[in-house]
Amino acid sequence: MVHSPTRWRIGVDVGGTYTDVIFVDDKGRKIRFDKVPSTPGSARSVADGIGKLIERTGWAAASAGIFVHGSTVATNAYLTRSGARVAFVVTDGFRDVLEIRDQLRPHLYKLAQAKPVAIVPRNRLVEARERIDAFGDVVIPLTDRAVENVIAGLIALEPDAIAVCLAFAHLNDAHERILAKRITEALNGIPVYLSSRVNPEIGEYPRANTTAVAAYVGPVVETYLVDLRSRLEEFGLKAPTLYLRSDGGVATSRAMRENPAQMLLSGPAGGVIAAAHLAQRTGIENVVTFDMGGTSADFSIVVGARPGTVSRRILDGLPVRLPMIDIETISAGGGSVARVDLGGGLRVGPDSAGAEPGPACYGKGGDRATVTDAAVVMGIIDANDFLGGEQPVDAVLAREAVKRHVARPLGLAPEAAAHAIIAIASAQMTRAIRTLSAERGRDIRRFSLLAFGGAGPMCAPFVASSLGMRETLVPLNPGVFAALGMLVGDIRHTLQTPYSHAAESVDAKHLAVRMERMRNELDTLLERDGISAGQRYFRFSADGRCIGQFHELSVPIDVTDSSDWWDPAQFTAAFHRIHHARFGHTDAAAPVELVNLRGEGCGRLPRPELPILADSAGTIPKPADVRPVWLDREFGFAECPVYERDRLLAGHRITGPAIIRQPDSTIVVVNDQDATVMPDGLLRLQTGCPTGQS
Repeated sequence: MVHSPTRWRIGVDVGGTYTDVIFVDDKGRKIRFDKVPSTPGSARSVADGIGKLIERTGWAAASAGIFVHGSTVATNAYLTRSGARVAFVVTDGFRDVLEIRDQLRPHLYKLAQAKPVAIVPRNRLVEARERIDAFGDVVIPLTDRAVENVIAGLIALEPDAIAVCLAFAHLNDAHERILAKRITEALNGIPVYLSSRVNPEIGEYPRANTTAVAAYVGPVVETYLVDLRSRLEEFGLKAPTLYLRSDGGVATSRAMRENPAQMLLSGPAGGVIAAAHLAQRTGIENVVTFDMGGTSADFSIVVGARPGTVSRRILDGLPVRLPMIDIETISAGGGSVARVDLGGGLRVGPDSAGAEPGPACYGKGGDRATVTDAAVVMGIIDANDFLGGEQPVDAVLAREAVKRHVARPLGLAPEAAAHAIIAIASAQMTRAIRTLSAERGRDIRRFSLLAFGGAGPMCAPFVASSLGMRETLVPLNPGVFAALGMLVGDIRHTLQTPYSHAAESVDAKHLAVRMERMRNELDTLLERDGISAGQRYFRFSADGRCIGQFHELSVPIDVTDSSDWWDPAQFTAAFHRIHHARFGHTDAAAPVELVNLRGEGCGRLPRPELPILADSAGTIPKPADVRPVWLDREFGFAECPVYERDRLLAGHRITGPAIIRQPDSTIVVVNDQDATVMPDGLLRLQTGCPTGQS
């Protein structure tokens, strides 16, 4: 079984700067968390965080029932090009598939463009003499001699991992399966990834690149999983270990090993899943997630309490076709470095001070001004109580860094320079959210901004104001909100299969058979994971496009026992509604064709119930402190009351300007803004409307 009755659960989110660890008991009455510096490429930070919390709480490691982990290990290996030595097997004549690409260019009219470097160099591709045509029929059989030649070429390359992508293998995977069997026998211990399993979809180049990426990050992920497991066993922690997938589902170690590319966006997905869970509980169903940590800021849109997903992303210039949460990321975090360029313009990021040496105020040797240093100079961050007092902060070092690198070059006072740093960082995040919403056809003013991460609630009021959003939401534990998201997801498996038919010519019986075949395979995978039949559920969709178009849109399909369940007119109308919502226009008379079928099999996992706050009974919250804070360029410093988050009760209302501090984050309430505490601890910051309205 993947879970058992237990007294507590563990969620871990490994970020670029900090690793967040959260312990939650089954009843949700006790939540304990900690943040420790991340250790890139190693699971040491995870072990450090768990060890600290076990020591602090006294909870027995053996009593933990589930451990869910989101990590950037695959992301970092991919982005820094520090993955495995991959050998790539292709059909004879296709050796240049990763170099030629698909001729799509990011800038259509730019005459000089540098192509991203292929994930696997051309000299590491091996050709197999075989051929399957566009109908899935064998034209040139794969002979024993051809297989032996491939194996000899692979042995000479001494690979860490092997990717296999044969022409039209998405229609007929017979040759890929033969190669996998023979290669595994000859090179025992070297993982083999097949395109027919990783991405069985039309489109030679994106299918090849996605398979290459799976092989590229596979050994890195495997090393990490082994390291993590051994460190956990040192604590006597034997709870089933699950991993967050890029699409927001969770997977067992076995499933993650089969397709490690599913872990590429594992880290950022946790916050979006937690946001969707919060939206379901509160009824605030449409939110923009704003996750700002130490290194980056991530944004996504939740509509109807469901996160948006995409089936293809361009990551570092290369296509990866796998289901993923629709997340946009920019290099803007608490550790983002501020500098003045040669033209006298203020820049923030993309460089980051990271956890080591960190911002100048950490006193670890860093001397460059960062967003965190700016917040210290402005008085937003209390130098005496940062991260609950666990991270020493030197206000003098912060001020000196801002003065030297920003204030003097611009001729500003340090406080004005610090305000400018926050303003520039907020402007970058505002632009990213506008782009995200405009491209998805959403009116951002109708959404609430859900701010979390260590730095999110600090910058959220400035971002929301620029976007014309009247409400900002801050969860109870914003700094570890993404780690909490690890504990509210479900086991998930996804399948896809090519299905090329015009909607009008679809044979409903044949389509039902194909869908039932996918359902049975998904059912088997969930049974393997120990999910009981009553906890399984399935969703299906089809990728559709106007005949003659290139890009597809996913359309949900509801398969029923009714004989007339398939209605081509209904499917076509649904496609055009989605097209209009996405692009702002559609041609309702245009015929539509199906390209792929997709299936999703999920297994419900128990979710912890979160605590309900005691009612304030009409009492007025009392500030713990009052200190000068610079929140407005025109008025400069103003005396701001400072409140402790853990002392606030349901119904309490705070009028800005004010600061609300807690160990994992700092919340800013600006002028003309009211903050109301909801029964579940959610903080609603509203501007320009009576409290309680959205």
